Amino acid sequence: MAKPSKRRGRALEMIIVYLVLGVACAIVLYPLLWVASCSFRASAGLVSSSLIPSNPTMANYRRIFTDPNVNFGRWFFNTVKISALSSVVALAITTPAAYAFSRMRFSGRRQLLIGFMISQMFPGFMAIVALYTLLGWIGLIDSHLGLIVLYTGGAIPFSIWLLKGYFDSVPKAMEESAMIDGATKLQAFTKVLLPLARPILYVVGLINFIGPYAEYILAQVVITSGSKWTVAMGMRSLTVSQFATEWPVFSATSVLTTIPIVIIFLSAEKYIVSGLTQGAVK
Repeated sequence: MAKPSKRRGRALEMIIVYLVLGVACAIVLYPLLWVASCSFRASAGLVSSSLIPSNPTMANYRRIFTDPNVNFGRWFFNTVKISALSSVVALAITTPAAYAFSRMRFSGRRQLLIGFMISQMFPGFMAIVALYTLLGWIGLIDSHLGLIVLYTGGAIPFSIWLLKGYFDSVPKAMEESAMIDGATKLQAFTKVLLPLARPILYVVGLINFIGPYAEYILAQVVITSGSKWTVAMGMRSLTVSQFATEWPVFSATSVLTTIPIVIIFLSAEKYIVSGLTQGAVK
């Protein structure tokens, strides 16, 4: 009698789990499907009685590349340039820093790590006035370099903690064995540890790329010239039209902007999973 009741309990448990997962998927996917559906509509409205458009059209996608007021190519190039440079610079700074925090013991190490953790508790826009003033002093207002400096600085605390957690999980004996064979500390780091840390480097680089890719507030404050707009700023301009909000074009731009990130995630799923799971624990 115990076995049937246990089986029924497990079946009920699985049903509940799948119901919760189904509801969660519906909550996440429904807005995405609605935006994708809106991108194929001929009418300018965002609200419709049906998820499937009655007369689907590709006109909104064609307009993105033909309308002189929708400079998507320039917006996308600016966004990728800023995001990629911010990610690379942040990775170049935080990788050796995280290695030092993981392998070395020095005065103020614990206090610095705690300071990095505390800084993550506050949103970046809380310091937006101070950041704008600093950029004004060094002449980086209305420049992509100013945004890259802000995004790189904001990525440092989280990146150091994530990389440090991964480095902590790698046995020191591997580096010590290389140094016994004649390698220097730098060679052990570059030839032994970095190849092993490829998954977490990919994850940190991707996270630091996605942040600026979708960021709007800092870009809106720093950038004033239309030729230097990012995708987020350009999409915002589509919602403040004089006569009507261009929701279908806005939705089509959203879909096109999302595609590169989706492709990157799907092509590097195994690196992302392994990097996050190993970097999350010591």
